[in-house]
Amino acid sequence: MPKDKKKNRGSSFWKFFKRLFLTVAILIVLVIVGGVTYYYATIYNVSEEQEGYLALTNATVLFGEELESYEDSTILIEDDMIVSVGDDIDIPDTATIKDMNGKTVMPGLIDMHVHLGMPELEEGEEFGLLSFPKMIADFVRYTPEKRNNFLEHGVTTIRSVGDEHEWIMEFRDLVNDREIEGPRLYASGSLFTTLEGHPIATVGTDPHSEVVLYPETPGEARENVEQLADDGVDLIKVVQERGPDESHLEPIDEDVLRSIVDEAHTQNIPVFGHWGRIDDLEDLLMAGADGLEHIGAGAVRDGWEDDLLDEITEQGISMTPTLRVETLNGDPEMRPDQLERVKEFHDAGGTILAGTDAGMPGVSFGPSMHEELELLVESGLTPNEALQSATSHASDALQSNEFGIIEEGRAADLVVIDGDPSQRIEDIQNVTEVFRDGRLVVEN
Repeated sequence: MPKDKKKNRGSSFWKFFKRLFLTVAILIVLVIVGGVTYYYATIYNVSEEQEGYLALTNATVLFGEELESYEDSTILIEDDMIVSVGDDIDIPDTATIKDMNGKTVMPGLIDMHVHLGMPELEEGEEFGLLSFPKMIADFVRYTPEKRNNFLEHGVTTIRSVGDEHEWIMEFRDLVNDREIEGPRLYASGSLFTTLEGHPIATVGTDPHSEVVLYPETPGEARENVEQLADDGVDLIKVVQERGPDESHLEPIDEDVLRSIVDEAHTQNIPVFGHWGRIDDLEDLLMAGADGLEHIGAGAVRDGWEDDLLDEITEQGISMTPTLRVETLNGDPEMRPDQLERVKEFHDAGGTILAGTDAGMPGVSFGPSMHEELELLVESGLTPNEALQSATSHASDALQSNEFGIIEEGRAADLVVIDGDPSQRIEDIQNVTEVFRDGRLVVEN
């Protein structure tokens, strides 16, 4: 073959290769630029801080720890804090005035049981291969849709009780430092369980992930708690569940459980326990836990013993029954008993906290809080008592005096309702405005 033909063929090959390389490089750059643009365009950044005076006038205000209703009242806000509440307030000339037209203004709702890292699935929907891209996109952007949905439904504080540790702690700091918009975030970080316990042996959580810790000795348990304390967790969550009779889940050893709770209390960190049966509950009482997560299936089936309820009340232990997920995924025939057990707990003097278990299938981030409150009323709480479980009682359980109550010196995390949910709980669905630190973040 003539040399000039070989040369031309070689030249054509290199031209093709260069074009291919250039095309691939351009595509990579476009993907990177598009990804970065998508990330920053959809991350849901914080709006400008509220500055100066803002007066919410002509409002029905649910005031104080017991959410007492005061009509024709004004809430005066300065630089994101409530500075005055009443029906005869001197409003500074420089104040921005917003007429509430008689609507109800109440503290922002607090969801005490969420899992932000879980994909949001409809009831009966399964997590498939095509769900991975969205899950990853949500993960790297700190779930902007979930943050927005919480605020849209008046939830201004949430408590994560089991998410990937490093991720949720970064998430918490970004929200609380006002770098991204969303509800205030409290986090347990890694939860305590066993290798044969929930959620490792039930839903298949990777035991090597940062979602779980499973100390085998009291000393190891204390070291784990010390590390979580150094990381700044807001609470400790333990899973003490043997499972239904036909299951064989392994609970945490009693000595290990006591060490977890004792070291947490030494670090001034409250401990909340996931449980299933009465003997699980008795373990948590013995160890000195501060709160109970869920209304255990064993308690529903077997009922409460009077001395057990007395002991819970004497120790001041709260319960977050998560009725939305319990009634949705449990045996429908058990629903009346579940509601009755919550009423019995409340009537005995126990403190009920509102939490949804959002992240579980069929339990949405935001709207499920309204459903939870309606279920608490169905169980026998008054509408006002149900609202307290999601406001003042919840902020107490979070050991905070910064929010959860409308009074002087608290943050202006407020929800405006068309109607009065303290009298008719269904009105909680009629959210018209939401203020987060005095910023108007929702206006319907």
